[in-house]
Amino acid sequence: METNSSSPVKQSLLGIKWKVFVATILLLCGTFLLDRILFFELYFLFPNETEWDSSPWYNFIYKTKELQSSKEKHRTIIAGSSVALYSVLPDEINQRHHPQTKYSFFSHVAMAPTDLYYYKENLLASNPNLVVYIHNFADLQWEYMQKNGNRFVFQDKTWIQEFVGRYPTKTIYPTSFLKDFWNQIDRKSLSRLTTKSLFYVSRFRIFFWDPIVVFIDNHFRSGRKYHLYQGVIPKEGIWSKGWTKDQATIECKEQKQTESIFIQNQNTKVLFRFFENEKALSSNSPLHVQSVQFQKSGWVDIHWDHLNDKNLHWEFVQIQTISELPTAKEVNLIRYGRDETVGIRLSHFFCKSIQAENRSYTRSSYWDDTRFVQMKVDEFEKEYFERMIRDAGNRQELWRLHVVREAKKNVNSTQFEPWPEYNRILQISDFFYQNQIPFIIVLSPENPIEYAFYKDSQWRKDWISHLKTQLEKRGQTLIDHTDVISDVRYFFDPHHLTYEGASHYDSIFVNSIESRFFSQK
Repeated sequence: METNSSSPVKQSLLGIKWKVFVATILLLCGTFLLDRILFFELYFLFPNETEWDSSPWYNFIYKTKELQSSKEKHRTIIAGSSVALYSVLPDEINQRHHPQTKYSFFSHVAMAPTDLYYYKENLLASNPNLVVYIHNFADLQWEYMQKNGNRFVFQDKTWIQEFVGRYPTKTIYPTSFLKDFWNQIDRKSLSRLTTKSLFYVSRFRIFFWDPIVVFIDNHFRSGRKYHLYQGVIPKEGIWSKGWTKDQATIECKEQKQTESIFIQNQNTKVLFRFFENEKALSSNSPLHVQSVQFQKSGWVDIHWDHLNDKNLHWEFVQIQTISELPTAKEVNLIRYGRDETVGIRLSHFFCKSIQAENRSYTRSSYWDDTRFVQMKVDEFEKEYFERMIRDAGNRQELWRLHVVREAKKNVNSTQFEPWPEYNRILQISDFFYQNQIPFIIVLSPENPIEYAFYKDSQWRKDWISHLKTQLEKRGQTLIDHTDVISDVRYFFDPHHLTYEGASHYDSIFVNSIESRFFSQK
């Protein structure tokens, strides 16, 4: 009787293929699980010491996870683009105004209505009792609007091609975007978004090292490399990059043995005047004066016990540059507009211990903004023209602002018609209505210089009317704050308030929100 000798071989091959298949599935599942645990969970347990706007995508995800893991008695979430970030100061509101709710940001730079549309589930999971969307004309993606006669035409294909390559799309919502537009994007983009949909490590690699590098810089280096100055603010003010004015008066309670300062020019003479207390400072009665001439430029260490060799007790130090002063343009603080002299640059935590965690949505007052309030109005308008308007069409950093400015002029001769980016706002409105979350849209303050371009246009009147009508159908509210700030010196550019401008606007914002929302309770 013959037997089939190939049967055991076939069974053996079938068994091997089955084992390989099972092993592959287990390996893929393990990879996905490890990817999620390491890069979506454990990674965000690392201390976040990144600063204001230094790592926007990391900070946004970190902030979202923080909101989703905590609850407040009553939480109001402020959503929006950089316009929102520069319009209000939630930290100050929560401390100074004794609000009836806790205000928190859900925001990042360049957040378009489409971005917020794709974030809406994440926002809902952030436990809001009220959502306030701070919105502005500039948020409506005017670079994709082309004027055709008396109307604008939205460039859908261009929008899809460019949105597929934006960081929010690739980093935060690749799966959702892929689901909606998979058949309208090129093969390369399709492959890239598919990979990012599967693996968080692929999404987050653009910012993976940001919090780690900042933590190392803060704790293990000299404090000479940093994004924003976080030391004691001199009485005269300080630039965000740590440059003083010609004189800096500093209350130095944390007297570390060594501090660092940066000298721009060779043979710079610096005068150090030490004061025992506030009274001695007020009466200009220093207990010790020491001048030092620095032969070389660059970072140098200063030792308090060498400058104050008699070891006298002091609380205030006045540092004055008495040689020829460098300028803000010379040290790359500004490129256009009115130049100003600067003194020396202070190290990151000058006269202060390291207190850097959870500062990513905290804004501080720097001379970059404060100097505008010190100008006369006509001086500011001249400076503003040189800085923000002159030759804007040919300056890459002002390209988008130029597009928005031209759009404001063009709407004067066009009729209002809803378009996809505008309709996203209505979809967001409907989502919160369906989920019974109160929703308010606030049109943010706008620089009067730029607002004048389209203030009286019929297009704007119809835009506001249409948006207000749609919101009111759902019992929601539109608050128009476009012209509530008339002082141009409170604006850094067409749409972003200075720190002083935001501080001024805080009370207007809070009163408008709470008078409408809480009065209905």
